This record gives sequence, C-alpha cells and structure tokens, in this order.
Amino acid sequence: MDKGSLAWQPGVGIECYPTKSQDFHPVLDCRVGKSVIIIGGGIAGLGAANELLRQGCTVTVLEAKKRFGGRIHTIREGTLPVELGAEFIHGKSKALIRAIRAAGLSTHEVPGSNQLFEKGKLKPVQIWDTVGKIMNRISPRGADCSFQEFIERQKLDERTRQLVKGFVEGFDAARTERISAQALLKAERSAEKMKGDEQARVNEGYSALVKFLEGEIRARGGALVKDAPARRVRWKIGAVETVIHRAGTEEMFPSEAALITLPIGIWKTREMLFEPALPKKQKAADEIQFGNAVKITLVFRKQWWPKANFGFIQAPGEAIPTWWSDPRGLVITGWAGGPKADVLPAQSPARLETLALKILEKIFGVSSLRKHLIASHSYNWADDPHVRGAYSYIPVGRINLPKVLAAPIKGTLFFAGEATVADAQMGTVFGALESGLRAAKEILRA
Repeated sequence: MDKGSLAWQPGVGIECYPTKSQDFHPVLDCRVGKSVIIIGGGIAGLGAANELLRQGCTVTVLEAKKRFGGRIHTIREGTLPVELGAEFIHGKSKALIRAIRAAGLSTHEVPGSNQLFEKGKLKPVQIWDTVGKIMNRISPRGADCSFQEFIERQKLDERTRQLVKGFVEGFDAARTERISAQALLKAERSAEKMKGDEQARVNEGYSALVKFLEGEIRARGGALVKDAPARRVRWKIGAVETVIHRAGTEEMFPSEAALITLPIGIWKTREMLFEPALPKKQKAADEIQFGNAVKITLVFRKQWWPKANFGFIQAPGEAIPTWWSDPRGLVITGWAGGPKADVLPAQSPARLETLALKILEKIFGVSSLRKHLIASHSYNWADDPHVRGAYSYIPVGRINLPKVLAAPIKGTLFFAGEATVADAQMGTVFGALESGLRAAKEILRA
C-alpha cells in the first residue's frame, strides 16, 4: 500500500478521529498546546506521542538510549534485517496492523510448524494445539497457583509435561514456579480471540516501523530527545518537572502531564525517583516478575539445512532450546528465555557463537558449520543498562498488578508499556503499542 495514502490512525481503541476540518472528538478535551512529557521512546511511547500530537498536544519524548525503539532493535547484515529484539507480529492486533500499513511496510507469514529434537531425531510436534489445550484446563475460579504446581497435577506423560513447561519458560521468559497459572489462562484466551498462534514478520525489519513513527512525530512538531535518561520526576497536580542527565549536566523539562513507559527492570533499580514518591506503583513494579532472553542469529554463506523455511525447532535439552529460520536470508536464529537465559550471561559473544554452532551441528547431524559462517549477532537483554531484561510476567495471586501499574494519578501522571497490558499478553509489541494508545486516551480525557 502506498505510504502516503493512509494516515496514521492506529487508535481504533482510542475512539477519536479528527474530522476533515481537524475538529476534535467531542468526548475528548485536550486543549491545543497541552504539554506532555513521555519518558521512554519505545513503541508505547512513540505510539502515544503520535496520538497526542494528532489531538493538538505539545509532546516531548525522552529516551535514555542513543536510539529509539526500546526492545525493538534491528541491525543490518548487508541488506538483511537482523532482529536483536522483537521479531514477530503475534496474532491480529488491529492497532499494530494499522500502524504497519500506515508506514507502508510489508509482512510475510511465519510457518507455524514445529519440530521436536528428541533422542537425536527431529519429529513434527503440534506445540500450539498442545499448549492451548493444557492451558484451558486451568480453572479461572478459586485460588491461583504457579504453573509449575498446576502442571504437576495434570495427568500427562513426561514428554508432554516438559514440552509445555519449556514453552512457558521460553515464550513467556518466565520461571514456572513463579508465573501465575490464571494469568497464563487469561493470556491464552485473549490470544485465541485475536488468532495469537498466527505469526508474521515485517519484511523491512521492525525498526522500520520505529523510524516511521519518529518521522511522524517530527512532522507533527513533536520533540525527540535521545541519550537523555530521566533521573527525577517532580510533580503536583497539573504540573511536572522531569530532570534528565545528559553530557554530564542536568536539564529540566516542564510539562502539564507525564507518561511513564519505563521497563520493569528500570522500575526495580529505582534509577528514576518520583517526588513525591509513588509507593503503590513501586510496590507493583517490584512484585511484577521480569524475565530475560538471549538471542543469537547466525548468518551463513549457503543453505546447508534441508528445508529453507522450516518454521521452529524445539530442543528442550539444549542450552539454547528454540531455533527458527528466516526466508529473507541464509540465517538461523536461536532463542533462550527464562531460566535458560539466566545461565547464559557468562558466555561471551564468541563462546555463545561456538555453543550455537555445536547445537545446530547436533540437531541437524552435520559438522564443520563454522566454515559456512559469515557472521553472528547476539544480544543478552539483561546486560542492556536501559532495560535489564526481556519482558514481564505476572506472579501467583497478583493478576491485578498490570492494572495497578497502569492506573493514572491525579490526571497528571500516566503509565504505559508492556507490563501494563490489560489482557495478560505481556512482552508483545502489540501489547506495548496498545498500552500507549490507551494512555493517550486517558491523557486526552483528563
């Protein structure tokens, strides 16, 4: 679709669109010039910024990194996009699909086929169906329990039990003894409603969407400030002062409202202080769990694996247990989430590369893969000082934590990000984007 033929309108859930005369929706009352500071330039912050600018607000986005996009991070190997962070479009989120179309980007479907590496052989396995059926055994009533406790009570063969447990650890970057079973059920039912088992990729790379949003923000008069970590937020009703550290000095940005989209890993370190403090928010952030992920993409000179686009391989006994192909290039990507990722930080990139090659040689029954290797690109999200992990999950008995973290404060402080999603589908690009649009709606109505 022609980029110029579709205006930026991801905000179906926002229920407010300018008319041809650019009048505002009567439900909203964001007067022209109302100033908003957005702390965090990931997809949640950028999505919110665009929506607020469309409605006439003055917006400044402050980002601690030297780039925008947060946990979306695409680099290039020649012309090939390599995703060090978010890679997949999960399901059919209207907001995300509209944003991708508005950016004029194209997508391709990802095969849903899975193979299990077991006893030295690859065998087809219906992992999505298996996981879905088991998740739907969880009772939404009564006392919550950990997924570990739940799965141990089920009459399953050990192979299925370990497969499903490994799926939760990898897909949710979670420890099964901590993650809420009822939260997993809620996420499963939410995913079923939006075809969550269908996946796709942005052909141009996810960061192409980030660049588009940056361009839209600048075109609408918004300010984008990177390499600017926020350290203090002083606030009272209707007034906020955000202090950043940049180039060895402090700078202060005044506004009438602030939207905070910090990763849970940064909440937990208390690197940004609120004055007055927000004890309920901090308690919620401390209780929300934050898992890790390690990702490595290997680039080869030729295709040595049997099928070009083989989908996914699950190798639960390996240090890097999940692998997939990519039709855009001669690459194979390895993924470790949750407990598997926690033991990988000691690996240097070179040692991680060697480990990855050995696992692939074992899975495919080949040798000497290094001679075919052009490059490898890896990222350990726990080592990122501005994130400190991959994404969030809900602990036992605290399914309300995202709602607590998301709740606005006195029409002045607002909150978004993947940890604040309402349907328990945390750790997703669409969840983060939708949270930003939800927060923009709250600001406009405040």
